[in-house]
Amino acid sequence: MDDESFLTLQFESNRPHLRAVAYRILGNTEDVDDALQEAWLRLSSSNPAQIENFAGWLTTVVSRICLNTLRARQRRPVQSIDDPRANAERLVDRAAPTPEERAVIADSMGLALLIVLEMLSPAERIAFVLHDTFSVSFDEISEILGKSSEACRQLASRARRRVRSAEDPTSDPQRQREVVDAFLSASKSGDFQKLLSLLSPDVELSADPTTVDIGAPTHLFGPHDVATRFSGGARAARTALLNGRAGLVWTQGGRPKVAFDFTMFAGQITYIDMISDEDVLGEMRIEYVPRDQHR
Repeated sequence: MDDESFLTLQFESNRPHLRAVAYRILGNTEDVDDALQEAWLRLSSSNPAQIENFAGWLTTVVSRICLNTLRARQRRPVQSIDDPRANAERLVDRAAPTPEERAVIADSMGLALLIVLEMLSPAERIAFVLHDTFSVSFDEISEILGKSSEACRQLASRARRRVRSAEDPTSDPQRQREVVDAFLSASKSGDFQKLLSLLSPDVELSADPTTVDIGAPTHLFGPHDVATRFSGGARAARTALLNGRAGLVWTQGGRPKVAFDFTMFAGQITYIDMISDEDVLGEMRIEYVPRDQHR
């Protein structure tokens, strides 16, 4: 068997898996077809003797192509990030799914999940889908994303919390915005009791290493410690949409310095991520809310 026939066999035997990976990441058939076509072109020009594990190699290639596609979407948004449902519906309807892809949708890509995935950064989406759906190790994901294994673990964890919070029947973008606005107001005024009322009994705060370097605690647990941290502070923060979700951003020199990414359940804050890593901030869709709209 010549090299071309051998590579064709390897690609076709892995095609169902690759299509499932790409569809779960991208959410529409048109981009999936493009991703698989590009993956084939890369494989066809490679030396098969240098590839030890074709399934792993192809999964990595397709994931990197999908990552580039997600980043391109952010640079050319079609829908306002205020309307993730419309954006998700546009992606689903963009091309008619095949029977195989309908099975993928029924399995794990219902509209509700797609809406949540559309609100994740590209890196969060890749880390979550590859690890939680396909059991790809964080060491392998780190090679795809160009980040440390621990950073990939944090990305997947943040995405996982987003998916779980989306299962909250009381979850509503307007309610989330009201909670964040109330949190910011109580922080600035030093209203400790109000802060406590907004925090879940098991609330956690986590800061990435870059934020720790500028003086933030690595972890805080419980409403008392978290409220103490914010009471009388956050004066330079402002409300913003972070990947379509209400959050806070502290800017310096007109650039985002720290993002405060909130996870909520039943109208209370359950987790606060403090993010200063420039790569992560660079992948976030940040839309500042006009100051006169703050409640």
